Formats: sequence, C-alpha cells, structure tokens
Amino acid sequence: MFNQRYRRYIQSFLLVWPMTGLVCAINKTVAKGLGGVLTVDTLKKWGISLAVAFPVVLFMQPLAMKATNRLVKSK
Repeated sequence: MFNQRYRRYIQSFLLVWPMTGLVCAINKTVAKGLGGVLTVDTLKKWGISLAVAFPVVLFMQPLAMKATNRLVKSK
C-alpha cells in the first residue's frame, strides 16, 4: 500500500479518473451517438482530459476545503 503522505494525490486521482471518463463519454455520445463512444479517439481525449483535470483538482482541493470550512458551522 501507499504511504499516508500520498493520500491527497491518490484521492484526487480516484475522483478525477472516473469523472473525466464519464464527461468524455457523454460528450462523445452527444456528438456522435452511442456507436462512437469507445474508440481510440475517445481514449486519447480522455487522456488529455485526465492530464488537465488532475493538476487542477490538486490546486483547487485545498481552496474548496477552506471555502467549505468557512461556509459550514463548526460544532
């Protein structure tokens, strides 16, 4: 298993991976219908989406946590 210090990166990756795949599949389905969903082109675009989304999530996650902590009442 992984060291505890990698928790943030692993959690972010596990969130981003299915979300980008789902968004790519939906976009491809809307554009080309169900027949064109699982193609090499889709997988390439999913890879690009993943490469963009993962660093963005790593950057935005601490900001979102701070904003959430400000909006949620403490006990």
